[in-house]
Amino acid sequence: MAYKFLESKISVSTDNAIHFAKNIKLQDLDNPELRLESCGNLASKLAESDRIREELIFFQRDFPKKKVGAVLDGRDIGSVIFPDAKIKLFVTADLEVRAQRRQEDYKKMGQEYSLIDLTEKLKERDKRDKTREVSPLICAPDAIVFDNSESSFERLNKEIIEIVEKKYKSLNLDINNKRKS
Repeated sequence: MAYKFLESKISVSTDNAIHFAKNIKLQDLDNPELRLESCGNLASKLAESDRIREELIFFQRDFPKKKVGAVLDGRDIGSVIFPDAKIKLFVTADLEVRAQRRQEDYKKMGQEYSLIDLTEKLKERDKRDKTREVSPLICAPDAIVFDNSESSFERLNKEIIEIVEKKYKSLNLDINNKRKS
C-alpha cells in the first residue's frame, strides 16, 4: 500500500490508503521495491491508523487461504493478525546489526545510506511501531524468540526449519516435508 502511494504520487490520506488496501493483489507482494527505505517508513506511519490497519487485516488474514499455507512476516503477524497460529516466531537482532544488514540490502538495490542514518531511522521506526495504539509491535507470549544478531540468513533459515519441524511434530500436525535439500 505504501508503495502505491510512492508510485502514484497521490497525496497520502486515510481514504486513499483504504482504497489501496482494498485493492491489494497477491502479485503486488512480489515487488522488490517494497523493501525500499521510503516504502518501509511510510508503511510504518500508515500502520498507526486503526481504519487502515482494519482494512489491511482482511487481506492479511485471507492471504494464507490463497496458497497452501503461508509464512508471513510483519510487526504484528503473531500478536494481531494470527494470534491463534500454531507456530509463531519472533525474529530479532541488535539495532546496529539490523542497520548494517539494511545498508547492504539497499546497496544491492542501488541505494546509499549512511550507517548512522539507517540506525537512527530504524530506532525511530521501532519506537513508533512499539508505541502506536493500533497493532503495536510486540512479541506474542507464545512466540519462539530467535535472536539472529550473530547468524547468517542461511543459518537462520536452517534453524527456523528445524524449529518448525519440531513444533509440528510436538503438535502432531501433518507437515508436507517435500522441501529441497
